[in-house]
Amino acid sequence: MNRQTFNLLFLCFILTLCFISCEVKKKYYYKENGKEEKLIEAYSDSAAYMEAFKNFEISKKVYNDMKKSLGTIYLERPISFELLNEKYEDITYKVFFADKDSLEKACAKGIDTLPNSMEGSTLKAKENKSGIDAKYDTAGLYLAPVKVLSAKFVSKEYSNYKDIALSYKNVSDKKISAIRFRWYGENAFNEPADMDGLREGWGAGFTDDGLRPGATDYGTWGILSKDGKKVLIAYPYEVAFEDGTKWELNQ
Repeated sequence: MNRQTFNLLFLCFILTLCFISCEVKKKYYYKENGKEEKLIEAYSDSAAYMEAFKNFEISKKVYNDMKKSLGTIYLERPISFELLNEKYEDITYKVFFADKDSLEKACAKGIDTLPNSMEGSTLKAKENKSGIDAKYDTAGLYLAPVKVLSAKFVSKEYSNYKDIALSYKNVSDKKISAIRFRWYGENAFNEPADMDGLREGWGAGFTDDGLRPGATDYGTWGILSKDGKKVLIAYPYEVAFEDGTKWELNQ
């Protein structure tokens, strides 16, 4: 190679480096189910599309893992995504590049085969958020829109019988129109207490007093317990919202 050819090739190499270093990432916007928005920065439409596709597959993975580990979940299922360019134009179905289908399949398979990260954290989350005595928790209770703050037997006036009193809070972002509760109690001998229920030690109650987001309320249910001493667990198993939707605990 003569000196003139070397100088020409070296000049082309320097110009290429300059072109790469001067290239600026463009802004894109990822939307999931038409609601959420996340900024994506990429050098090309194809790179931005694959980043959006990866985000969508991760959302589906998280949803499926939570449903498998916790049962019924208070979370919207990922259905679709959109990729918008800097002008907020939808380019989701306008991006084409080589091996698009195979890259999508490889990305989806790689994410789907990742371990279920929810399984290791489920117990800790239940202990922190489910309410009274999480050791009696069932799948999905820690995601309940209502958290029981306290539960106890209360003596009836002029009677040897006892009722049950609960205080509870709406921890969701929607107004609640009705709640169904379950509870379990024992007597002084650590045996199932008389709770006026079909199962030993168990009882249930209902309230249709409205409860706005973040609000706390309390109630007393007449169970006429003869020997109730302590309530070990109390939790909501069905919640109706004012907008017509409903949450149910997986049984």
